[in-house]
Amino acid sequence: MLSCDTMAVAAKFSRYSQNMLAKNSDRPTAEAQKLVFFPAADYAPGETVRCTDLEIPQAAHTYAMIGSQPYWTWGFEMGCNEKGLMIGNEAQGSRNAAEEETGLLGLDLLRLALERAATAKEGIAVITELLERYGQNANASALRDRRYENSYLLVDPQEIWLLETAGRQWVAAQIPDKLGISNCYCLGQDYDMASAGLEALAREKHWLAPDAPFHFARSYTLPAIRQTLAIPRMRRLNKLLHQQERHDFLSLSNILRDHFEGEITQPRFDACTGNFYSICMHPISWGESETTASLLARWDDELGVIAAWCPCQPCMSVYLPVYFTGYLPATLSAPGKYFDEDTLWWKVKRLILLVSSDEARFAPSVQKACAMLDIRLSAWAAQEEAVAKKLLAEGKQEEAFARLNHLMDEAAKEASQMVDAQYAALREELSSLGGLYGTQKEAIETYCEYAKIPLL
Repeated sequence: MLSCDTMAVAAKFSRYSQNMLAKNSDRPTAEAQKLVFFPAADYAPGETVRCTDLEIPQAAHTYAMIGSQPYWTWGFEMGCNEKGLMIGNEAQGSRNAAEEETGLLGLDLLRLALERAATAKEGIAVITELLERYGQNANASALRDRRYENSYLLVDPQEIWLLETAGRQWVAAQIPDKLGISNCYCLGQDYDMASAGLEALAREKHWLAPDAPFHFARSYTLPAIRQTLAIPRMRRLNKLLHQQERHDFLSLSNILRDHFEGEITQPRFDACTGNFYSICMHPISWGESETTASLLARWDDELGVIAAWCPCQPCMSVYLPVYFTGYLPATLSAPGKYFDEDTLWWKVKRLILLVSSDEARFAPSVQKACAMLDIRLSAWAAQEEAVAKKLLAEGKQEEAFARLNHLMDEAAKEASQMVDAQYAALREELSSLGGLYGTQKEAIETYCEYAKIPLL
């Protein structure tokens, strides 16, 4: 799984003066992702919860949460809860031999932490306790057998922590400033917490020289192509993060749309050709990873978590405002395995597939339309947030939430209308040119056949 890039920004480097999380979720080809809300709940002793593969004891209380969820999994790729805990994960691969028994999926561990933890440190405790009890050897793909370990960036209103796992071993460190992570371990000699036996196992297996100081990443990294290809993305993330002193949703979304522009590794032809991996990822071949959703999130002392969610590749999509009101537009929460005209995710995916036939010709108009809508929605969101804060100060929560719900509905509606208009224009132009063409023609047709997409 060549997938995902995640960033955390501390409050002192945020234009909002609050900690922030940002992530591109990369999943196997055609794996639709939905945004879902679950309310807080209480459970009786002895109740259980069915995760993707395992049934485990349920907690007495679970927090309300919003998660970005692959259509077939129980867990989340990224999400946040009512307490302001925000988490994104990364696929990793270690030398620690995979276990034979199926464990908890890394996405399940992320959701379980959001359900049960109020802070980043509590989230680490939840994940590591479950990890040590159940392991994490679970299939993470709807298309084929793909198993991996995980790293997690956990952000709460006060602290940022990085947790990295290798089998049932783990290591964690508090992050004081900015950090971008990808599919390669980051922690070496400096960390704040670790599982018992972490260093002893590495020395027992002779993963480092007898007289060498313990270094987690160097000792535990499995030599594999996904680690190698992740290093340029991790370095690019951190380069872009540190080029700017203070960040907001706009600057972070620009990073998440990056294709190594201006670097020696930028696309030889275009981003959609799929012959390289970048932060905004397009599939290199059928079944490999592509960016299927993107999330920006921050804490606000009055409104709680403020987020923006983007379906599919962000380079040709829109970030939609999201709030903790207990409501989400149905068009964001319903996509499944096959194309559905009523869901925004699938409509954006269909548009991007058309663009992929000739990116140089078709992408500029789509990207311009997306940028204009992003600007409009960002300004509108700022206005509505200010009104909602005033209403909350007056004790009018129902009215405040109604305004934010209306904004979410209208934003999704405008995005859908924009996507429909761009799709209609591109379909007409392609038809006038004789139909689908280009080096991606066969890949696009395979995608459409699998997902039952009526393209033209």
